[in-house]
Amino acid sequence: MTNTSGSVLVVGGGIGGMQAALDLADSGFKVHMIQRESSIGGTMVMLDKTFPTGDCSMCMISPKMVEVGRHPNIEIHPLSEVTRLDGSPGNFTAVIHQKALYVDPAKCTGCGSCEEKCPKKVPSEFEQGLTHRKAIHALFSQAVPSTRVIDPTQCIYLTKGKCRACEKVCTAGAILFDDTDKEFTLNAGAVILAPGLDRHDPTAHQELGYGRWPNVVSSLQFERILSASGPFQGQITRPADGSHPKKIAWLHCVGSRDPHNGNPWCSSVCCMYTTKQAVIAKEHDSSVEPTIFYMDMRAFGKDFDRYIERAKTDYGVRYIRAMISDVRETAEDGNLTLRYERPDGTLVSESFDMVVLSVGLQPRKDAAAFAQTFGIDTDTMLFPKTSSFCPVASSRPGVYVTGSYQSPKDIPETVAQGSAVAGAAMALLSEARGTEITTRSLPPETVSADDEPRAGVFVCHCGVNIAQTVDVKSVAEIASDIEGVAHAEDLVYACAQDSQEIIRQRIAEKGLNRVVVASCTPRTHEPLFRETIRAAGLNPYLFELADIREQCSWCHMGQGEEATRKAKELVSMSIEKSLRLMPVATASVPVTPRALVVGGGVAGLTCAISLADQGYGVDLVEKETQPGGLLAGVSTSWDGGDVADFLRERLEQVAIHERITVHAATEVETSEGYVGNFTTTLTDGSTVEHGAVVMATGGTWHEPTSFLYGEDPRAIILRDIETSLAEHPPEDHEQFLFIQCAESRCEPRNYCSRICCQESVKHAVAIKKANPKAHVTILYREMRTYGMREMLYAEARDLGVLFVHYSLENMPELTPLPAGIEVRLNDEMAGFPIRFVVQRLILAAGLNPHPATGEMAKKYKLTTNSDGFLLEAHVKLKPVDFPSEGYYVAGLAHAPKNLDETISQALSAAGRAGVLLSKKELAVSGAVAKHNRELCMSCLACVRNCPYGAPFIDTDGKVSHNEVKCVGCGICAGVCPAKAFQVNSFKDDQIAAMIDAAAPGKMVNGEQ
Repeated sequence: MTNTSGSVLVVGGGIGGMQAALDLADSGFKVHMIQRESSIGGTMVMLDKTFPTGDCSMCMISPKMVEVGRHPNIEIHPLSEVTRLDGSPGNFTAVIHQKALYVDPAKCTGCGSCEEKCPKKVPSEFEQGLTHRKAIHALFSQAVPSTRVIDPTQCIYLTKGKCRACEKVCTAGAILFDDTDKEFTLNAGAVILAPGLDRHDPTAHQELGYGRWPNVVSSLQFERILSASGPFQGQITRPADGSHPKKIAWLHCVGSRDPHNGNPWCSSVCCMYTTKQAVIAKEHDSSVEPTIFYMDMRAFGKDFDRYIERAKTDYGVRYIRAMISDVRETAEDGNLTLRYERPDGTLVSESFDMVVLSVGLQPRKDAAAFAQTFGIDTDTMLFPKTSSFCPVASSRPGVYVTGSYQSPKDIPETVAQGSAVAGAAMALLSEARGTEITTRSLPPETVSADDEPRAGVFVCHCGVNIAQTVDVKSVAEIASDIEGVAHAEDLVYACAQDSQEIIRQRIAEKGLNRVVVASCTPRTHEPLFRETIRAAGLNPYLFELADIREQCSWCHMGQGEEATRKAKELVSMSIEKSLRLMPVATASVPVTPRALVVGGGVAGLTCAISLADQGYGVDLVEKETQPGGLLAGVSTSWDGGDVADFLRERLEQVAIHERITVHAATEVETSEGYVGNFTTTLTDGSTVEHGAVVMATGGTWHEPTSFLYGEDPRAIILRDIETSLAEHPPEDHEQFLFIQCAESRCEPRNYCSRICCQESVKHAVAIKKANPKAHVTILYREMRTYGMREMLYAEARDLGVLFVHYSLENMPELTPLPAGIEVRLNDEMAGFPIRFVVQRLILAAGLNPHPATGEMAKKYKLTTNSDGFLLEAHVKLKPVDFPSEGYYVAGLAHAPKNLDETISQALSAAGRAGVLLSKKELAVSGAVAKHNRELCMSCLACVRNCPYGAPFIDTDGKVSHNEVKCVGCGICAGVCPAKAFQVNSFKDDQIAAMIDAAAPGKMVNGEQ
């Protein structure tokens, strides 16, 4: 490839686009982000909280937005669209049209004075029409960029030649009424399309009352109603009269799974976001009675079934399997009447205070023109054409698609695909890495250990996530009276870009040399604040975070006085600790540009090829003599792709790739080292040095101990159906029965294996096509043909496949007979018992984690969930990372998933590992244990207890300490009798000061 550009064009600034941009920029590429709206963030900024963790959505995404906004190698182009794309992979030219902002972004400070004085109010698109915005506005309060923009269709001056109120109050002189649209070109080596999807418009369903009855709202409107930053500050409110609704109903599949008045596909996300909304509504107001009307509960993700069970048992969410065809309003009170049928056929009329329509996802209105602009093919439903084998590659080389634009998907899959397309672009442009980047320059650190501490305290409202329980202003007032505090104030969202700028300004204005932020979890936010104070000239370890959300407002919800008192104690403790913090010097270590991939299934093979194509060496360790994993027994994918041919190509690529070394019939024996510098010994005696580890240990087919499996040869599992059909093709009138969830979704395997429904339906369709006279029945608990797989389900029904519902309380009874296996059960939909005899019984028994997964977890000190699958760092934002740096996960080792999802996650792991391996050296965390050899007695307590091998016996026979291996866990400091170990930022005097601040009888500003 010649004239390769080191830039990448990312079209769309949602969570997937941001993830792709950050991975690319962090690995040495310049990124131009083309954003249609005035701010990045996408739909996720409109959500209240996410499941299953309950994290505030804005708090989760805001740090990532800030990171994108201030990254030196990411340039955001707001209100922009690509109008033409020419060129080829490595050398594209894009023509960009940017609408006039009417505000100079270089001058705008984001103060908001203009917005406050603007007299023109219009319905807010961000708030889904529930409140108003001004003609000059930011999309939302935490917008990135924070520059205001003027809506030319609503501005009084631009439409009528009067007003200019914003110009009069703008002290920065940023208003540009003579601004015009602009057109410019950008060069890029690759293009990533992440524009997201639109939401189905529920006004198409007039029978459901949206737009007619004010108390019928869309699911996204309800998110804004729930949101702490929304129009009602998190109070559940009926739009019609402002009252608090008690009975709330959610209606599923509005616009989804409906080819006649909506879309034929399943939108994949609705089942879980409605359950989340019901749970959060109950948390906001315990008097709420949530009811969900559904067709199939598609809780197919990791731990999703347990979340549903928790909603039922802990929150009293009522689930009713019924389709609601009509919503009627009661004029006198605005309540809404729903009619539905019980399983026994009884018709019920029930009144609700509020109805939420769970709308699905669909392509943008301009999807056809958008695809034409980039020269890519779409399917008949206007989604970009991809395949199960190349889920992020479009029909045009060098142009990649990701996130919900590729197909409807949840946040973890979107984030994973963001890293996947980044990895694909890294492989394409590997020779141009680092050619167009800007190096970030930081000011020198200005604080020494001798300076008198001057602490700044910033207390976050977190919208109302904290403020609805804790009196935030009084916490800030208390902090300001503590000796050593030079400044204290409260902020609505401390993690937002404007608040980060405020913190930087206060450090300069007030001469602050210690910073305390009282907000939410340090797990996601501490790196953001540390980077902010470092940019202001402070050592990043002069920062302390007091968690007053998880540890206070959330766990003491409804106990305002007690929660406020506890918040004051937590902040006081953090202040006392911060006053004793000292600057910490950090070291750096070189990175070995090589990866170890454990597992040779499709995830391991795909990851190895991607990393090798990026330019890194790969050691692929496979326990079996031949790589391939479970895919070796599959012939076709659900959408008809040739799996055997795909696997053959993958194996050939791995075999001939000069950067990949395959260790077949080999396992990991021991491993030691740290991120960037691991040393692994294999059972074949070889030693491998590498900088990253990818766990792709795969899974196994579950073999049930019931349903006659192992007793009657006519009972087989899904793994064996292809062989059975090849040996004995379906005969006329032969009866086939598939039983879904065979020993799945119940203890001790209470999870969905994700692949079973589509595989059963796929084989059912194949049987009917091979012999239309064969009879096929599928017994199911929930049909989980999510996404585009819904069309396969529809095809099966059209071909005459029968679907019969059963439950754990109504299990089928199986009896072997000479003519076949007799099946008896009650048909829950028809309401009467049925009996039939089948010649072949196929059990959808699902997947288990591979036994090697648990073994590898112990060797690498990784964690697993209760089902034995590896546990990622964060279910939403870090779906392929582990808490321990340098480790990544892909495929069935993480959780059951389909082929295309496995490939996406493997590419994602390769992308994340590629970011690490692109570094020549890595900074080592400063929060590590420091060892004083003069105090050390070499008693070896630290050596025996450290799980990371950081303390060791040196050549002189005394204990030394490898700070690079140290993770700062503090075990050594806890067991050392001589106090020879102290952990930076957790030293004894700091901890003692915190204890003293919280001691009984301690007075804070006159309060005990």
